[in-house]
Amino acid sequence: MESLAVCIGEPSTREVEFISSRKVQLGDYVELEYEGYRVLGFVREVRRISRVLSEDLAPEDLQRIKRFAGSSSFFRGRISILGAPDRNMFVPRVPPEPGTLIYPASSDTLRKVFGEGGGTRIHLGHLLTRPEVPVYVDVNSIVNRHLAVLAITGGGKSNTVSVILEGILEKGGAVLVFDMHGEYVDFDLEVNGRPAVKNISLTLNPLRLSYQEFRLFANVDDSAYIQDRYLRRAFKETNEAVKNGDIPPSDFWGYLLGLLNGWAGDDAYKEDRKSITGVIGKVEDMIDFYSDLFALDQSTIVEQIELGRLNVVDLSHVDEKIADIVVSHVLRNALEARKASVRGESSPLDFPLLTVIEEAHVLASASVPTRSRYWISRIAREGRKFGLGLCLVTQRPKALDSNALSQANNMVILRLVEPGDQRHVQQASESLSADLVEQLPSLNVGEALVMGKMIPVPALVKIKKASAKRGGGDIDVVDAWKKLSVKREEIDRQIKDMWEF
Repeated sequence: MESLAVCIGEPSTREVEFISSRKVQLGDYVELEYEGYRVLGFVREVRRISRVLSEDLAPEDLQRIKRFAGSSSFFRGRISILGAPDRNMFVPRVPPEPGTLIYPASSDTLRKVFGEGGGTRIHLGHLLTRPEVPVYVDVNSIVNRHLAVLAITGGGKSNTVSVILEGILEKGGAVLVFDMHGEYVDFDLEVNGRPAVKNISLTLNPLRLSYQEFRLFANVDDSAYIQDRYLRRAFKETNEAVKNGDIPPSDFWGYLLGLLNGWAGDDAYKEDRKSITGVIGKVEDMIDFYSDLFALDQSTIVEQIELGRLNVVDLSHVDEKIADIVVSHVLRNALEARKASVRGESSPLDFPLLTVIEEAHVLASASVPTRSRYWISRIAREGRKFGLGLCLVTQRPKALDSNALSQANNMVILRLVEPGDQRHVQQASESLSADLVEQLPSLNVGEALVMGKMIPVPALVKIKKASAKRGGGDIDVVDAWKKLSVKREEIDRQIKDMWEF
């Protein structure tokens, strides 16, 4: 095989400079042979240089010299040393010598690195510079080490998430999606001959809420100490009455309001009567506002999750406050259920689960201390021990909590243009170099930098098209206007015909 380039300068164990008269592509892979190893490298920077055409020359001189000298440019750049594929990506402790020849990595070598081996990998796409080399990622690492999918709007993250979900479902896995825009409700995918989607009803049993969750629904602030004290007491006593069999679950609301009304009418509590009356009003408003959300005979959302299905909680019709309470409630229950399962106790969630959080910057905000942010951080830290994984999806990385993002040991980064987003992602990822960050704005739709535990080495990947169709795509506004205009013209014509008749 003809060499591609040659090492120059002062090579290190992790990086070499190269020079080449042949075309070298950014993100491509090369091989170097030294110290008895055949080592894989990644082209992380490349520049095209001409010693003849100088930037100091006048434009007319440049054209004249180019016409007589022809093409005289060459390539120069840097290569990251990844390791020896035949030695489990071992990196030699001695750098290559200057003058070491660099060869294009063979497709066979790359297939060994990015291939399907092991039975735990799913097909994500192909190498951007080598369409003949498919890229697979490891499901175990996705679930155990968490995943972040980041891109600007329209960058291809929705298709990327769909590809990953399809692959996990084909492996018989379980996924729970918090669907902020109603995109997965009609996800057109079948597994083993039946629809893969299970739409979980967005209803909560107030008896299964924690007091903190219940208090948020009642809109009782932390600063309202007296209201908080009486609401907490009423909630606790009502739950105990149900557990002890003193009242049926259906009497929950009546019993709770009865306690509060009793205290409001008791002279022993007259100093707090105004606060208690305020609590009563807030509970009554809570019942009115969320009548469609509460069901006293409803099992928890976690108890409804099925193995081998895409379990979807549609949050598109609730505001961000309710979405935050629901997501935090489900994540808390999921973590408790997985802990119980690992301990060998009876659990509704006796199988590993990947939770997909769309619009993660809303639920795990960098600036707003949401309940969901707390539980997302808890699962990011503890989920690995219990088979509970996170997939954080956002188009605004800088608005995403840095602690949660840094716990995502796998990343699929599609096009990112905004410098603040780029810096935030780089700070959260130790392995994302400044050179790679600089490439993110130049990625086309569906092209991504894939890195982390789920893939042997970082790769620029062209994500394949998902086979299933989802709702939530962009509206063809011109077509909608045109159809409406035609419809109105037809109505006007019919009205005119009626009057003429």
